[in-house]
Amino acid sequence: MPLLDVRIYGLPVAQGRPRARALRLPNGIITASVYERAEDKDWKRTVLSQALDAKPPAPVEGPLSMSLAFLLPRPKSLPRRARHHVKKPDADNLAKAVTDALRGVIYRDDSQIVALHVTKGYDLAPGVVIKVERVVDQPALVQRTP
Repeated sequence: MPLLDVRIYGLPVAQGRPRARALRLPNGIITASVYERAEDKDWKRTVLSQALDAKPPAPVEGPLSMSLAFLLPRPKSLPRRARHHVKKPDADNLAKAVTDALRGVIYRDDSQIVALHVTKGYDLAPGVVIKVERVVDQPALVQRTP
């Protein structure tokens, strides 16, 4: 049984690189600060707010499997025969934004995700379908040498 099975509506945004800026303080000291793009923050808030109704009572512990199906708008100029979304945003950067958004609410930390399946496709209603499940341990295969 999935811990989370939800469809999030909104235009998916890939996790951007952290931005840095230098600040000169009144006393002449130069300091640096790192910040996140506004689009990244907005998308993470969208994911979290729409997933809250389906969240478990407390963040879960242990190994998890996550499936993410990103649904992106199809450009009007794209030929009908084109079936796969093979341009930016990258699937791994899209996934990073979602896994970060759910950290501390659905699971304690995104390092618990031991299996991740990500797909990108076209849809009239952009968003992402998220499915999170516990990983059930399978008996280890033992290789014996003769």
